[in-house]
Amino acid sequence: MPELRHLEYLVCIAEEGTFSSAAKALHVSQPALTRAMQRLEEELGVRLFERTKNRAELNEAGKLAVEGARSVLSSAKQMTERMERYRRSLTTVTIGSCAPGPTFTLIPRMTSLYPELTISSVLQPEGTLPEGLRSGAFGMVVLSHPWQEPDILCRPYIRESLMVSLPRTHPLADRETLRISDLKGLTMLLSSGLGIWQDLHEKKMKDVHFIVQSDRKTLRELVTASDIPNFVTDISRKYVSFVPENRVVIPLADEEACVQFYLCAGKKHRKMLDRILEEF
Repeated sequence: MPELRHLEYLVCIAEEGTFSSAAKALHVSQPALTRAMQRLEEELGVRLFERTKNRAELNEAGKLAVEGARSVLSSAKQMTERMERYRRSLTTVTIGSCAPGPTFTLIPRMTSLYPELTISSVLQPEGTLPEGLRSGAFGMVVLSHPWQEPDILCRPYIRESLMVSLPRTHPLADRETLRISDLKGLTMLLSSGLGIWQDLHEKKMKDVHFIVQSDRKTLRELVTASDIPNFVTDISRKYVSFVPENRVVIPLADEEACVQFYLCAGKKHRKMLDRILEEF
């Protein structure tokens, strides 16, 4: 069986056109490349090149061998990639989530429980998450609704409630609760990358003007320096959001402003899922 290295050399010669150019591209000497091709010809039992005094060109057998070499190298690459994905699956767990808030609690919890693993999260549209779990792209997913499927384990995880941060001098600051309708006509600061919360803002708050910020540091500076209201949640307030002392935080009483999230996994992660929820 020819060495993969020799097949790579053969393909490179075909692509570069000459032995000298291929040797430079491969970072090997031309004599070493010539010997490798002679060894390949011996292993295959056919001549691959028509040689003259100053040049060697692929003959018909050589061109056929190049096609075969490309196929073998492609298959070898695919196998290597599959094994690498499998290796990563043993040491890495990627969480796909429809909202950022649940991962603020989930990632630290999993890192503490499984220090030997690399835990990461990806925010994606909710509709794409089930397929990501089925394909193995995600070890677990966070959804805003229960998922019923024979080979999927789905458990309630955490509730998240939307709140409004207001300057203490704001006309609405003395309210115990607010409703989405109370925000009509307001200008509000809004962070990007909100997942399903973004859907709520777009569909239910069309009469609110949003100043969207993608940089968390800039958003924090604007919240501190301005009197523009902004959103936080009970989870983000605890883990990442900054609320200055001159502001009050008032919950939204609308039903859609509180979301129950579910943690879902394949059966191979049953023990991990149970342990995470047991520790919660």
